[in-house]
Amino acid sequence: MFDQIIQELTHKGYSYQQQILKPEHLLEMAPLFNETFHAARVGKNKGPQRIEEIRGDWICWLDPLNPKKEALFTLSLLENLKSALNQHLYLGVKDFECHLARYPSGSFYKKHLDQFETDSSRCLSFIFYVHTEWENKDGGELILYNKQNEVLETILPEPGSLVVFLSRDFPHEVKVCHKERRSLTGWMHTKILT
Repeated sequence: MFDQIIQELTHKGYSYQQQILKPEHLLEMAPLFNETFHAARVGKNKGPQRIEEIRGDWICWLDPLNPKKEALFTLSLLENLKSALNQHLYLGVKDFECHLARYPSGSFYKKHLDQFETDSSRCLSFIFYVHTEWENKDGGELILYNKQNEVLETILPEPGSLVVFLSRDFPHEVKVCHKERRSLTGWMHTKILT
């Protein structure tokens, strides 16, 4: 799996891998979605704020230093991915952060870039889709764009799949979901997070 991700990141800057998490992993993670979620916000410098015309998801941050047992398998995959990235791509990844995200039916996230203008430490974005069922009619596609605003890839959020992409290079959006869409989403950083 990591070899394929490294190869695709090298040639395209992004990778989509299906069935990384097995159905038993998805069921194991389901209780995490009973935790307290908060309305996701946008912005950094002017103070984060909730703007539902931009994004409508709800999030619950995970602490990799004090992980919930239901997330251990996925967090260990991320640790291994971090090592593989540093060994093969020399990205200088030092840390990662992640949260659970739930998109209620009717919600979306408009096109955006994950790397902040004033902080370039986010080098790689990742998304594990952790709902147990999904069909084409359920929407919620991830659209990856290039910097010329051309669509590169439309990715249906298949259960158990993983998307990784270079944070600075790919504007992206989440199309309207027609049922609740669940993910574990985050970023690899080139600095230690405190």
